[in-house]
Amino acid sequence: MLWFFEKQDSKLRYEIRRECDGPACELVITHPDGREEIERFPDAGAALRRSVHLQNDLVAAGWQAPATAPRSRPRA
Repeated sequence: MLWFFEKQDSKLRYEIRRECDGPACELVITHPDGREEIERFPDAGAALRRSVHLQNDLVAAGWQAPATAPRSRPRA
């Protein structure tokens, strides 16, 4: 699963992916500068709970999902 966020001209994304063997999952945050941060969890439920907290933290810091981010309109 992928999530995208925007703040001004910066873009951030994160994803939850399963590890190849077993139920473990990773949450990978790709920061605007391209740096990746990887958090590992024993199962999908733990990764999803962290995802909810991460989304709340991002929104509190001014990040928005692209569909809800205000867009500038072209001038006529």
